[in-house]
Amino acid sequence: MNEINHLQFEYLLQLSSAYWKSQVLFTAIELDIFTAIGNKHLAAEELAHSINANAKATEKILDALVSLDLLVKQEKLYQNSPIANSYLIKGKPFYQGNAIHHFNNIAENWTMLSQTVKTGEAVVLKDLPEEADPHDVKVFITAMQNIASVKSHDICATIPLKNPRNMLDIAGGPGTYSIEFVKKYPELHAVIFDLKHVTKLTHDFIQAAGLQERIKVQAGNCLEDDFGTNCYDTILVSNLLHIYNPENNITILKKCWKALQNEGTLIIHEFVLDETKTHPQFAALFSLNMLIGTQEGASYSETEYRSWLKTVGCNKITRTDLQSNSSLIIGKK
Repeated sequence: MNEINHLQFEYLLQLSSAYWKSQVLFTAIELDIFTAIGNKHLAAEELAHSINANAKATEKILDALVSLDLLVKQEKLYQNSPIANSYLIKGKPFYQGNAIHHFNNIAENWTMLSQTVKTGEAVVLKDLPEEADPHDVKVFITAMQNIASVKSHDICATIPLKNPRNMLDIAGGPGTYSIEFVKKYPELHAVIFDLKHVTKLTHDFIQAAGLQERIKVQAGNCLEDDFGTNCYDTILVSNLLHIYNPENNITILKKCWKALQNEGTLIIHEFVLDETKTHPQFAALFSLNMLIGTQEGASYSETEYRSWLKTVGCNKITRTDLQSNSSLIIGKK
């Protein structure tokens, strides 16, 4: 009889049941448990009444949230953990509830993975951009804003720009990165380029930040429209290239290079795979997420990004890893 490796056995059980943890978090966000608790210490019965839920079932999910380090339990009272206080209460500056809701939305897509692997084609493609449901667009863009609210600080702190004046933010969505850069650099003006149905929301985020005079919005399609010639000293391409195949990515980067001024900086922000394409784990799994939900998207390696940049004429290339799960590939002209 083969010797039993209990660590391997336990690993498989943990892997197989991993969605339990996600579903507990998804449900807590849907019921707004963390916001309902706020800075209070509540019994399960009190919280159940507050969120209009069954008391016994509420106690069970609260205990599960404690096991996940999202709540703290003292005697029979529950309070938010430091993680929940920072990221899971509505109204906090780094709230991630919309991002978590987005992951919940795409969870069903992953049940189609077997079919996608068999056919090699996405089976859950969303509507064409011009047909996109406004509600779905808003959910996605607010999710991206949540994530960018954290990453934008990291990116701005990582890239020391020299007196930037004109920035192009391609597929900038909610404009979070442009907003952070403009706040940091007093002389900087930015243009956010995105699809027409997205830019309607972009205006709202810019107005909320009070930066209408320094950030403008341009509607267009990154594959079809030109970005201009020698217009910008800084161009940011964040979380866009993973949607497309290498040929289309070279097309986009060629237009970026044409629009970039001499001595300018081109910043690519992505989940970058190692040369084996197996790590980091998030980037490897994200590549599957792109396989399921896009026509030709994937995660790519540093070598691939460098190759595309060299193809468009960039030879000064560096890489910087952020504190979270993504990296910057930076090209200088």
